[in-house]
Formats: sequence, C-alpha cells, structure tokens
Amino acid sequence: MKLTIQHDLPQSSLTDLIVSFAKHFVEPDFVALRDIVSKDVSIVLYEKESRYGIEAVLEYFEDWQIRVGDTFDCEVRWSAQFSQPEIYFTSDKINQAYILDIQDSKIRRILLTPRSFSKIGFSIDEIPYNVGFIEANAPKEIEPIANHYFCPICGKNSEQLEWRTGIIFKDGPGWGKKTGLMINASICRECNTVCEVSPDRSVKHILSMTLEQQRKADEGMTAEELSHYVGNTMGNKKTLSVTTLDSHTNELSKIGMSFHSVLNKAVKDHSSKDVFRFLDKLSFNNKLPNKDSEIKLHVASHDVNSMGDESYFYIGDEPNIDNELHKKLYADPSVDAAWQIYLLFTSSTVMPVFWHGGYIVRDYIFDEATINSIEAGFDGEKPLECFDLRGLSKANLLLPEVLMSADGRTADVYCTYWNDWGGLMRDHVQILFLKNGKVRLTQIEPLILFEYDCGILF
Repeated sequence: MKLTIQHDLPQSSLTDLIVSFAKHFVEPDFVALRDIVSKDVSIVLYEKESRYGIEAVLEYFEDWQIRVGDTFDCEVRWSAQFSQPEIYFTSDKINQAYILDIQDSKIRRILLTPRSFSKIGFSIDEIPYNVGFIEANAPKEIEPIANHYFCPICGKNSEQLEWRTGIIFKDGPGWGKKTGLMINASICRECNTVCEVSPDRSVKHILSMTLEQQRKADEGMTAEELSHYVGNTMGNKKTLSVTTLDSHTNELSKIGMSFHSVLNKAVKDHSSKDVFRFLDKLSFNNKLPNKDSEIKLHVASHDVNSMGDESYFYIGDEPNIDNELHKKLYADPSVDAAWQIYLLFTSSTVMPVFWHGGYIVRDYIFDEATINSIEAGFDGEKPLECFDLRGLSKANLLLPEVLMSADGRTADVYCTYWNDWGGLMRDHVQILFLKNGKVRLTQIEPLILFEYDCGILF
C-alpha cells in the first residue's frame, strides 16, 4: 500500500499523530498503533456496526489488511468537514476515509466512512452546514440512526443525536442546473453543531431544475417569498440562524491592518514614502528606500490597458520598470521581517484594480469576526452564511502565522484570505533568508478551506 501526505497540511500535534497512525497502518505496525490508540477506543463502520475496545479494533485492522490492504492507496489529506487531516483510502472501486477523534494525544474514536455520498456533493471535503440551515431545510424530526457520524466535538454516538430529514439542493451537472436530494442530518444540541448530512438512500427520487425551470419558478413567486431562499431564488431556504465567529485577532493581524491603512493613504497621495517607512525591517540594495524617487507607485487605470490593470510598486522609469521588488530585498531573518515581506509581496491584491485586474482582489482575515460579513459578486451574496466555520477557528487556520525554521533561515508565512474566484484560502509563502542578506520567495499552493466561484467573468 502506497502512502502519500498532502504537501501543505497545517502543522500541529494533531497532524503529527494522524500522520503517525497512517504510517503505522500502512507498514503495518500494530505494536506502534497500540501505543497511540486509547484502550477504550471504538470504531464505527458506517451503516454497518460498531466495535469497542483496543483488541477488537486492532483485530479489525489486521483483518482489513489481509483482505483488501494491497488494493488501496493511502493518503493523509485535509478534510474540510472536520477541519483536520484525515486518512483517505482509494481503490479502483472504493473511496473511503478514516476519521479520527483524538483526546489527550490518544485516538479514542474511529469512523470508517465513504469519502462522498453523491456525485453532486455531500462529502468530507465540504465545510459543514450550520444548525440554522439544517433546521430550515430539514424540518421533520426522525428516529436516531445507528452507526453513523459521531459528534466531532463531544464524541456522542449517532444514536444520541437529534436527526432530521428534508431536501437540500446542490449545483448539478450542467450550467445553472440544481439537483435536490432527500437527506438525513444529525445535530448535537449540546455542542450546537451539525454532525452529518447524507442522502437518504431509501429514497431514489431526486428533484432537478434546469436554469429555465428555475427562472419560471422564481417568476411565480413574490419578492417576499423569494427573500426566504438562498440567493433569492428557488432552492435552499435561508438559514434560520447564523453561526458567527467572535472577534479575535493577533499581533500579526494588527500589523497587517495598519499596513493596509498605510496603503490606502499611499494610493490617495500617489506616494510610496509612508509605505516603506512602515516596512522598517526591509531595505533595497542595502539602503533604506526613503525617497519617492527610489520606489514608485503605479495605481491601476483604464488608460494603461483597456482589458484591465493592477496597482503595484516599482523601480525605474518607463519603459524599463521593475515591479518584482522582492528580488531586490535585503533583510535580517526574523518573524517581523518575514511578515513585512509578505505584506509587500501581496500589496497589489488590496490596492485598486481595473476590469480584468479584479481577479486578484483579496479580503484578508485579520479578525475572525470579518468572516461573518464576507460578501461576493455584484449582488452582495453571503456565501458563508449557511456554514459553520468554528472548526477553522479551533484549528487556528484563520489568523496569520509565521513559523521560523530551527536554523532561523527559513520562514513559513501563512495567511487566510477570501477571493471571489477561489473562496476561503490559506495562503503559504516560504521565505529563505540568504547569507548575503537577500531573500528568496517560494509561493506554495494554498490550502482551500472553502471552495467558491462567484461565476462572474470580466
């Protein structure tokens, strides 16, 4: 069995334990597994049965390895549903995942589940809905269902959760098409969290609406009636209550907010002087840029390119300008210097843009509460209001972070932002401080926390 690990998993003791479990499982090394599994561990085999105790669980692992182990590839990758890495198993016919519940550095619960329940969605790669959305779209309570997802917070078994049923629409295959599936959903009232949303396999009928059918349905409703639906169009009903994040920030965030305020003033004044006074850990060609004539600011304009333009800092004069300032930077290695380099490197994403230049625009998360008011597109849609993002906060994936290597020469900068054509992304830039004082930047593929595309094409 081949094991791969997603390249940019968030660093934490939780990640380390999950990766260790995967390595021991693949080898297989059941002695090492025994050391990281709780004695009273339980495993839920989705919709089948549950087994209890370390001996029963390890016996199941051994039997699984004998029966099907060599037919699967194993990958540790990010699960948006649980806001932590999970262990994915893939074969020609089956896609499964182990979901691990960890407490006190021991694995106490394990769930073996399909990675996805439908071709149109409902997978562990999706951010969980909030309770208000489920209450609005799955209003009918049903009897609890055994051997399903446990609560990711308190660990209650599925039989102890509140269960509901209803119809949820997803974007189906084909532009503008919506597909509605009858679903069952579980809620932990104690933790105020949605634990599972999965299609009701006993119901084969599905609802499907083409764009034209959706338009006709909308035309038959009043504005008041449409106001109760997500996006003011027939389909999912709006959440009855929003799960919000409290105001929370850190020192890097405060520096970031101050820098963006300085950028706004720089754009207004068409001057870069205050910007580089603020970036006091950086220099160019071994001297501080303290004159407007050294580093200049271009503000996006329709006069430059009718198809679009971006704002940026540059050195030189037309036509020989150089806007890759990070290649001319000098800095001593430190957290502050790394963060200032990142802020300069990404400054174009928060300054004025024109037309096609708008694709780069970002809203940086420097206070977790700003997540509550994110709007997308031209109509002010709130794409996150139906979802519960508390898991991202708990996993420390919303505010910026700079991690220095043991030798102090490499900084990994992480920063979360919203983009209308990408969604909620955890950016990662690696900065190498060279011995000659220069720096080298490597842009690493961001971690997608919530995938989104507003659909607007300039």
